[in-house]
Amino acid sequence: MNFMYLAHNYLTNFEDKVLPLLLQYGTKVLMSLLMFFIGRLLIKKVIGLMHSKMKLESIDPDVQPFLASLVRAALNIMLVLSCAGILGIETSSFIAALGAAGLAIGLALQGSLSNFAGGVLILVFKPFRVGELITVHGYTGYVESIQIFNTVISTTSHRTIILPNGSLSTSPVVNISRKGVIRLDMQFQVAMSNDIDVTRKAIKDVISECSFVQKDKNNDVLVGRLTDSAIVWEVKLWVNATDLDKTQYFMNEHIKKQFDSVGIQFPDPVITVKSIG
Repeated sequence: MNFMYLAHNYLTNFEDKVLPLLLQYGTKVLMSLLMFFIGRLLIKKVIGLMHSKMKLESIDPDVQPFLASLVRAALNIMLVLSCAGILGIETSSFIAALGAAGLAIGLALQGSLSNFAGGVLILVFKPFRVGELITVHGYTGYVESIQIFNTVISTTSHRTIILPNGSLSTSPVVNISRKGVIRLDMQFQVAMSNDIDVTRKAIKDVISECSFVQKDKNNDVLVGRLTDSAIVWEVKLWVNATDLDKTQYFMNEHIKKQFDSVGIQFPDPVITVKSIG
């Protein structure tokens, strides 16, 4: 008799108290689990599509895993917070804690994070690549390596320059190598007494002897301006970016030799004397 009474009370309590709770929270748990598994499948699909897109866009292989991991982590955090919200767990405190932690870490590592972000931008958008000749922050050199915090360039005088990516990603960069063939602008001054046609022929003879100059392009030899004592010649040559220095050295040396051989005079220095009083 007592057993039947206890069983009746148990069933009554189960129907009145436990069953409503199971129906209420069990539904939420099932919905949360369902959303979690569906979300995981969607995240996997998104990351796969992201990998395919990055390969099509020729994004640097070194940065692809990092970007994929970053997106995966962000999506997983959003998924967990969404599942917690379905269960009725207050997520605002978690979001606030994550925000406070992110702010503290960002303030502590402000410079490093700036360089890190700059490195990612350089690797993704490729304003320059390894092996290219660039001018930045007053330095001209070949890019040796693009690291996640710094970029290393080697100058033409074989000096190693290490530049932080944070400032590098926001500074004007002259990419000398990107076009392959570039124009070298040079100026030469001769005395006003020299014949223009003779001087032009002398300069063109030197250009024809220079193996670095692209002969199939329009290389100009122009009278740039006239001063009180000199004719300023502007010489515009098309050369490979890698031959820039060699062309300049060749032209300077052989222009002097050619001018000496045909009797072209350089202008004398002009000294202006002002009287005081």
